[in-house]
This record gives sequence, structure tokens and C-alpha cells, in this order.
Amino acid sequence: MPKYVFTEDEWMTWSGEYSNHTLKAVDGSTYKYVKGRPMDAPLPGTGDYDRALGVDTFGPGGEYEAHEHQTPMYYYVIKGRGIMRVGDEERVVERGAWIYTPPGLKHYTKNTGDEDLAYIGFGGNPHRDDQGIHEPIAE
Repeated sequence: MPKYVFTEDEWMTWSGEYSNHTLKAVDGSTYKYVKGRPMDAPLPGTGDYDRALGVDTFGPGGEYEAHEHQTPMYYYVIKGRGIMRVGDEERVVERGAWIYTPPGLKHYTKNTGDEDLAYIGFGGNPHRDDQGIHEPIAE
């Protein structure tokens, strides 16, 4: 597997199988991550850098329920079709869409298409225990 240059077929295999889980937002609320596949491991050299960078993929019907972050986040859609809502703005997104979520503003993603919806996500990654981006909750 290459380390630095990836084809679509290669990056689509990073995440393995779909998963469902409940997460805790920075405001203490909980939300679901449904039929999604985040990257299993950070890219080389990104683990000690204070930014989150990765690819999230959602199967048909998959979604991230509304949640917020303490830092700005940026998303670039690379495959599929869905809906993304940031604050009170909701739009259909497809390959090439660029999404910005300011700190503290709830955002939501849902795959409304018949194939995987995937985006590159980039943003702050606070390392303090009380400032996580997505904290898993045991179910």
C-alpha cells in the first residue's frame, strides 16, 4: 500500500467495514454516527500534528447526527451525494462541494444517494482530554 499518493480504489479501502456508534459532543450532548467508515489510522506524520485530517465514508442512508466542534472544520466531498447542514443552512452536496463549519455551530451529514458518500475532513484536533472532537460512548 502506498504511503503518500493514493488512488480512489486505495483510499476507499482505508476504513474497512461500516460501523454505528454513539458519540459525545463538546457540549455534552450525544449523537449517532450511523453506517460510517472513518480512517482507521492517521496518515504518516499526522499523529503528532495538532490537526485532524482524514476521509469519512457513509454508506447509503448513513449519517452523522447534528454536533459541534470547538475548532473550525473543513470538508471536501470526493464521492457520492448527500445533505449537509451547518447551522440553519442545508444543501445537497456532491463531488466537489466544499463545506466549512465554524467553532460551536452544529452540523449534520446524511448520505441520500445510492452509493457511498465520502469527504476529506480537516480541522483542529485539540489534545486536551476535555476538548475531544468525537468521544465514543460505551453502549
